[in-house]
Amino acid sequence: MRAKSVILALCAVAAPAAADSKTKELAQGYEKEVTACRTRADGVTRVTNGTQELVDSGQKDYEADLATLRAGLAEVQAYCAELTATLEILNADPNASYRSLERKIDEQDNKIRKLRQSTKKVLEDLAPVISRMIPQINSRVGTAAPTPKRVHIKFPSGRMLDAPVFAGTYAMSGSEATDTIEYAEPKASASITTKLVANATCEQQRQTVTAKDATDIAATEVTKPLALAWYIAYAKPTRRLRVACRATKAGTIIATLDEPASANAWPELEPVLIAMIAARP
Repeated sequence: MRAKSVILALCAVAAPAAADSKTKELAQGYEKEVTACRTRADGVTRVTNGTQELVDSGQKDYEADLATLRAGLAEVQAYCAELTATLEILNADPNASYRSLERKIDEQDNKIRKLRQSTKKVLEDLAPVISRMIPQINSRVGTAAPTPKRVHIKFPSGRMLDAPVFAGTYAMSGSEATDTIEYAEPKASASITTKLVANATCEQQRQTVTAKDATDIAATEVTKPLALAWYIAYAKPTRRLRVACRATKAGTIIATLDEPASANAWPELEPVLIAMIAARP
C-alpha cells in the first residue's frame, strides 16, 4: 500500500513538470514561427514603402500595386500579431502549467491556423507584384535602404562575397565551375547558383527555358554593369525562379535564384544573386 502511495505521489509531481515542458516546447515553436513571420513582414514593408515613394514621386501607375501591397502587409502583420500574443501568454508566467493555459492557447491556435493559411495565399498573390516592383524601387535614385549587416561567404572555388544577414542560415557548396548558396529558414529555403556552361552562348541557353510565363526583368543601375544577355523570371509549382545569363570568354555564366513562391520577404536575395554573378570573371 505504501509503495502505491509513493508511485501516486511521484506521478503528481511529474505531471506539472510534463505540462511545463509542453508549454516550453510550444513557446520555442511559436518563437521560430514569429521570427520567420517578422522577416517576411519586414520584406513586404520595405517593398510597400518603396512603392509608396514611387507613387509620391508622381508615378501614379503604381497606385494599384501599392493598394495590393498594403492589403497584403496588413494580413501578414495580423498573423505576426497573433503569434506574438500567443508567445506573451506562454511566457507571462514561467511556472504556469499547460493545463492552466490550455483554453487561451487553443483560442489563439484557432486564430493562427486561419491566418497561417490566408497569409500563405496572400504572399503567393503578392509574388508577381513584388517581383515587378523590386527592380523599379532599386533603380530609383536616392531610395537605397540602410546597409544591412553582412556575412562574409567563401565558396570551395575560392570566390568570395558579402551577403546580408537574415533570420535563416547560409550553406555554401560547389566546384571550380559552380558556386551554390543554400539559404534556409525553419519552414522554407532558397538556393542561388552560378555555373559556367562551356562552349555555349546565352542565346542557346535562353532556348532551354521553355516556361510560357517567362518574363524579362528590366535592367537597373545595379544590373547594367554586369552586361547580362538576358534576365528573366518564371514560376514552377510552389516555386519562383529568376535566371540570368552573362557571356564570358570561357562560355556562359547561368545564374539562378530558386525560392518558394511565398518567400517575398527575401528581396535582398536578389542582390546576393547579382554579387555572385559579379564574382565570376
